[in-house]
Amino acid sequence: MARHDIGLSTIIGTQNIDADGHILDAATRCRMERLRTRDLRIKATCHNIRNLIFALNQLKTLKDRLGLSDTLVEKTAYIYRKAHKKGLVRGRTISAVLAAAVYFTCRELGIPKTLKEIADVTNTKRKTLAKCYRQLVSDLDIKIPMVDSTKCIVKVANRANLNKKTKYKVV
Repeated sequence: MARHDIGLSTIIGTQNIDADGHILDAATRCRMERLRTRDLRIKATCHNIRNLIFALNQLKTLKDRLGLSDTLVEKTAYIYRKAHKKGLVRGRTISAVLAAAVYFTCRELGIPKTLKEIADVTNTKRKTLAKCYRQLVSDLDIKIPMVDSTKCIVKVANRANLNKKTKYKVV
């Protein structure tokens, strides 16, 4: 029978100062960075768990950059975990699959975000993002409703520089 140790939950802070508030010297800083890395790897012993942790941290930054709601983030995390469990992440970048999951969720919840917007924020190519999205749709068997065009009118008007001061002539 395997022995399972339940140790103390340790958190190695990211600040490079000691208990007295003095800045650590270069050798100690380097040693602490190695300890932080080792601590992270011990906590996530399996590479799959490390990938999930990385993806969920990346999702937090996407939430801030795109202004996503908590509901959308939770749904995206659920879809990403399903894709991860089915092995759809293998052979693709985590950021591309995560971005596709964000787009997938936006479409599902009726939030008007384009592939280009998400691709620009995540630094992935639109074509790669589209491929990952199609893969998610086909392999996860979830039906996506059509986009309501009335939700996109504000974006189209902003791009056309239409505002209340513009006068329209009826011909």
